[in-house]
Amino acid sequence: MISIKSLRVFYKQPGIEALQGISLELPANNVTCVVGPNASGKTTLLKAIAGMLNYEGSIYIDGKEIRNYMNYLRKILSYAGNIEPSADYLGARVIDVLLASRYPVARGFSDTREDLEEIHRVSRILNIEHLLHRKLSELSSGELQRVVIASALVKNPRILLLDEPDNHLDVAGKLWLSKYLNKLSETLTIVVSTHDVVFAFHTCDYFVVLSSGKILYHGWRDDLIQSKDYIEQAYKTPFIKVEANGKFILIPLYET
Repeated sequence: MISIKSLRVFYKQPGIEALQGISLELPANNVTCVVGPNASGKTTLLKAIAGMLNYEGSIYIDGKEIRNYMNYLRKILSYAGNIEPSADYLGARVIDVLLASRYPVARGFSDTREDLEEIHRVSRILNIEHLLHRKLSELSSGELQRVVIASALVKNPRILLLDEPDNHLDVAGKLWLSKYLNKLSETLTIVVSTHDVVFAFHTCDYFVVLSSGKILYHGWRDDLIQSKDYIEQAYKTPFIKVEANGKFILIPLYET
């Protein structure tokens, strides 16, 4: 269980509050989607839970305030955000990135058979095994996105935080990711941020709707579908309820 109480995060610029008194509990062994427009605080929330930002208030995981248990947090939690190949690691191979991601749970300072076996296992699932010896700079944006997800999974976390994992994926890729995340949630607690609300409604059980650093809604998917005013308020866009594959989802109504 992830429990957040009175969470506030400030930007370096004085007077700018990225998250304003957030309090919520995120269910275990489910896929939670954090949705909202640009600058609503989605990435900030995920980074705070991952212990990557200074914050006021409290964040508890397994009853432990994460400030005091960072080594424990690194072993049980993985965060993956968007990356673009930069001059710092243009020559890095995929396998090198995945080996580095294993470091928090590695048994020593050198690569072991266990590390390599886990990397190949995850790579097969994500269909990137043939890319292991390619450089990041040689990958397409969709391939790179799968590598980012793999880097979060190779240490076998119990909690998985994914910041816009559906970015750069085509329709088939999003369908695969949606099914895969639901399978993973049988044993993992997953929190996903996304701009694609259609992907979110197909994928997630629990929702957090943010706007300007504040929570407009947090609760179960079906309840949000029945109270669509919250998501319409966040996006300032009308939504309609439609049935797809035997269940209802909300989709934005683009007006001309």
